[in-house]
Amino acid sequence: MILVILPLFSISAEDICGYKPQATVSIKNSQGIERSFEVGIADTPAKYERGLMHCKELKKGSGLFFIFNQDRLQYFWMKNTLIPLAIIYIDKNFEVVSVGRGVPLSTKMVPSFKPARYVLEVNWEEGKDVKPGDKAVFKMK
Repeated sequence: MILVILPLFSISAEDICGYKPQATVSIKNSQGIERSFEVGIADTPAKYERGLMHCKELKKGSGLFFIFNQDRLQYFWMKNTLIPLAIIYIDKNFEVVSVGRGVPLSTKMVPSFKPARYVLEVNWEEGKDVKPGDKAVFKMK
């Protein structure tokens, strides 16, 4: 009997800066142009705190989606975050209420201007054209 040992190669499902891709968030503007992002989900205090800290690269078309229990003013910062981000605040009706620019390594707060229940973080270049009033659709995989 010959025993052949093959190396095991695994593709990590945790490929969005340490988060498993779990959902898709699509955002449609008033002209009907839609863009979609594959997202990891931050839904615990530990994940809220970690966010995208220490992430060196965020693949095009991906991001992190934060889920909170209620609409409230949200305040994000970019401490230990290495890439420029669009911080997209979304209310319980999945309407974008504000968009902020996250500057790498800044401790300056980037607030929502209205209460938000969800926050989508994507590369600045991909999210800079998102505007208040745009509609979001969230789908779990």
